Amino acid sequence: MKKVALFFYLPVLLVSGELKDSLLKAKKEQKPIMVYVTAESCQYCDKMKDKTIKSASVQNNMNGFIFTVTDKEDAEAKKYLPSTRYTPTVYFISPKFKVVNTVKGYLGEDDFNLWIDDTKSKLGMNGSDASVVSSEITTQSDVWMYDIASAMDYANQTGKQVMVYVENSSSKWSKKMRKETFEDKAVQNALDNFVWVKLQKGSNEAKNNGYTPKLAPTVYFMRANGSALATAKGYFAAKDFLLWVNYAKSRI
Repeated sequence: MKKVALFFYLPVLLVSGELKDSLLKAKKEQKPIMVYVTAESCQYCDKMKDKTIKSASVQNNMNGFIFTVTDKEDAEAKKYLPSTRYTPTVYFISPKFKVVNTVKGYLGEDDFNLWIDDTKSKLGMNGSDASVVSSEITTQSDVWMYDIASAMDYANQTGKQVMVYVENSSSKWSKKMRKETFEDKAVQNALDNFVWVKLQKGSNEAKNNGYTPKLAPTVYFMRANGSALATAKGYFAAKDFLLWVNYAKSRI
């Protein structure tokens, strides 16, 4: 996963505020920080904090991290964190102020623990086990979410539609579509009014929400209420995929 630089240094004069204090403490104690970003209108923020982060397994796995909570509209969050589109979002940040991992949307304790394990592995923390990391988190981008519930919630808040991309991590066509088709500027512009969700074929999140296509990749376009707009099965280059996007948009 690509690491993102937050800033080159944090001036000693900027010491007020919980987020700044946590970042300074992380640097001083040489510990990674876990920043949990919420929003006032986010119904899944409290749910994830209460059910996932406060669970015994996650609390135990968080040992060695500095944990702090901030609202995405907070001035410190806007100044010191990457631009946060979705909530909840969790940033795993190294003591050198590098974003190691970014988790977007609600996750249960088992899935969230995979991200903690992956972060520990990347940071070389004792007791980490890279072999348990799921293939679902081998790539990320600022535009992708990883769970349906949070995506629907965000879509309802913002008046957007939802696009669910179901891929097979071992499929060259899935990788090609994600890395080429979805990186195409015309495709990105056409999908500006959609919340993007990426699921692995056969994953619990995909199966529990009824996304069990025979082919991967498969793309589902839907309204924020979950009603279907269109389903594009198989690999599509940017030019052909735009036809599907425009067809889906014509049915909104």
